[in-house]
Amino acid sequence: MSINKQVSGQGKDVVLIHGWGCDLRHMQPIADQLKGYRITNVDLPGRGKSDWAPSIDNIHDIADFLLPELPESAIYVPWSFGGLVTLSIASRYPERVSRIIGVATSPKFIEDDGWPAVPKPGFIAGFSEITQLGFVDFFKAYYDVEFSDFNPKPKEYQKLIDLLEKTPKQDLDVLLQGVRLCDKTDFRDRFKTLKCPVDLILGGKDSSVPSAMHPAIQRLNPAAKLHVIPEAQHMSFWTHPLAFKQIST
Repeated sequence: MSINKQVSGQGKDVVLIHGWGCDLRHMQPIADQLKGYRITNVDLPGRGKSDWAPSIDNIHDIADFLLPELPESAIYVPWSFGGLVTLSIASRYPERVSRIIGVATSPKFIEDDGWPAVPKPGFIAGFSEITQLGFVDFFKAYYDVEFSDFNPKPKEYQKLIDLLEKTPKQDLDVLLQGVRLCDKTDFRDRFKTLKCPVDLILGGKDSSVPSAMHPAIQRLNPAAKLHVIPEAQHMSFWTHPLAFKQIST
């Protein structure tokens, strides 16, 4: 099985792990902000140019396919679904993760008793529309929502549309398998016991990690530092790059 990655720069190792439905190209704004580091930007299995393995049954399986391609120890900067993969690695192999700077991510994305999050049945309810709309139209509508507060839309919006239009034909079955993995994963206990420093950069208007969830995340791990960009949704490093850079660097 082949895992695609890009390695650039020199210095302390940083690993970037993108969100589901995207690929390593979408993490480039973060890579561009990080000077003086060696950056490993990786495609998750089934995304970008990385292969999918039919044997994948959970987030740990995804993490285990990535690990041989990643530095022995690094700062991890995961976005969304990538945060679950990072929690899998950090909780099982703490020596591999020196720090986590998570972006729009959570140890559990879907609501549960006393856990305010995305309503059940989860992301699969929204993603089911992708089979009718198609990949490009589905994500264009998503980007329109992310940039809905901007008039006119900034250049970052057009960059995302260009990436979308250059994306090869997608296997929607694999895409939906990943969504189901996200929906069923609960890593709250793992988040509680993390040994490394944790910073989370969250959006005040993010429906995927709603503001009601922020205190619940903090209670799980009081040592974690939460940074909220009030007007941002799920893609703060695209929509609010200056505010994001002030926090991340």
